[in-house]
Amino acid sequence: MAPIPRGSPAGIVFRRLDAAPERCDAEGLLSACALADHDATCEWYGLCDLTATASGLAGVAVVRSVDPTTARLCGLALSAAYRDPSLGRRLVCEVVDRLRASGVEELTAAPPADRRVAALLTGAGFSPREPVQGCGSGWSRLPL
Repeated sequence: MAPIPRGSPAGIVFRRLDAAPERCDAEGLLSACALADHDATCEWYGLCDLTATASGLAGVAVVRSVDPTTARLCGLALSAAYRDPSLGRRLVCEVVDRLRASGVEELTAAPPADRRVAALLTGAGFSPREPVQGCGSGWSRLPL
């Protein structure tokens, strides 16, 4: 993956979303992405705008461990309030870096309903899985 582009908005940081109010804001962003398979084992990450006076959640990603070397992207959403196209790529890159550091070798994703998210995944390097790899039609994978 390419490095995070220079010029990303100042004050936006990547971090885990562990507190209940943060998760509530994140669920609001994810409502349109049909996050149907998350559970208590999922890890929630976000791009948070430290300069915002309101919520300040620019993007959210939810990831579940499938096994020690595979993770599933359960949800990915970007706030319409942040129009910078580099934020989506940054969010995916940060999640990938975190997973790679923990020993994950592959990230999978179900077919997204949102065209913007689909384009983001394709741009990040996700490619269709072969039907023999045990996933349904449309699933994609990103080797880490």
